[in-house]
Parts: sequence; C-alpha cells; structure tokens
Amino acid sequence: AQFAFLRGLDPSGDALRYLALARTAFAFSGGQLLERFLIDGYMSGSLMMDVTTPINPLAFIMARSFAGMLVSAAATLPGVLVAALLLGGMPRVSLQGAALYAVSLIFVWMASTGIALISSAIGAALKQGEAAVQLRVFITQLASGALIPVYLYPDWVQRVIRVLPFVHLADTSVAIALGASVSSMYPQIIWSAALLGIGIALWRRRLARLEVYGG
Repeated sequence: AQFAFLRGLDPSGDALRYLALARTAFAFSGGQLLERFLIDGYMSGSLMMDVTTPINPLAFIMARSFAGMLVSAAATLPGVLVAALLLGGMPRVSLQGAALYAVSLIFVWMASTGIALISSAIGAALKQGEAAVQLRVFITQLASGALIPVYLYPDWVQRVIRVLPFVHLADTSVAIALGASVSSMYPQIIWSAALLGIGIALWRRRLARLEVYGG
C-alpha cells in the first residue's frame, strides 16, 4: 500500500525505487528484537542466566543482534521484492553500486545494534521497556528514509536529519547504491563505530551488577 501510494505521488517511480532500497537496508538492522530481549531479560533476571556462561556476554549479545537482523530481513525482503516487481519499481544498480550497497549493510547492522544497545540500556534503567522500543522505532523509521524518502522532507528538516546518525540506517545506503562516491560512506562508518562502542560500554557497565525490578 505504501509503495502504491508513492507511485501515485511520483509516477516516475523514483520514490518507489528509493524506498525499495531504503526498506531493504533498514531490514538489515533488526534492533527491535535485540532491544526486547535485553530489556525483558534484564528486568526479569533471565538475561543473567544467559550471559553467565563460558561465552563472552557481549559476544552473546552480538550473536542475538545478528539473529535479529536475519529474522528482520527474512520478514521484510519478500514483501519489498513483490511490491517492487508488481509496481515496476526495481532500481537499476551498477555492479559497483551493488557491491558498495552490500558493504554498507554491514555498517547499517553495526549502527542499528549500537542504537538498540543504547535505547535498551535507557529502557532498562527507566523500567520503560516497550516505550523505549516504540520511541526508537518511530524515530529511526522517520529519520532514516525507510518510511518516507528523505528528499521529500522540507529543506530545514533534511538539514536536521542529515546531521543525525539515523540517516545512515537507510538513506546513505540508497545514495551509495545509486552512484554516490565512496566517501559518502565515511560518516556511516564513523557513526556505526561510535554508536556500537557507546552501546557496548553501557551494557558492559550494566552487566556488572544484577538489578531485577529494583531489587
């Protein structure tokens, strides 16, 4: 329905082709499943049972993030592909653009994992798990271009969005696939490393002590 609506607004199909790439990139984030696992597990105490094993706790969390990404991609990509094929919106991407797009998806996953670790740490601290998840989903979808192409926003909104990290969950990958220079990936790399580092630091500190429903 969303693809058909954009097709009606933009008969050229540019918005639809953008969205096909954007939603595909966003599907490789999968942070929502990781957030719920961490928040629910931490508040109930079950997370401590999972991480007190010979496996490194942070490696275990990263594995859960990777599994969440696979689930998200498997649930999203078939619908995107079918909608794009039915409406004639499959983007034409060069071999180099496709290769760079695939590389950018790695940084999409890293950035999304970092954001999920940060938002889940906040949710666990405030005992507001579902609120943290829903707020993160709302902000990232709107600001990444996965819901509405970024270039359709007013100019002042675009300027604000492009200085935030969320744009690197979709819009940057689309630009790279459609022929932008490799240098446009540099901010994505920097943001993904920074967000992941902050998220790991927060959870390294939080896992140092058990706190179940304030106890």
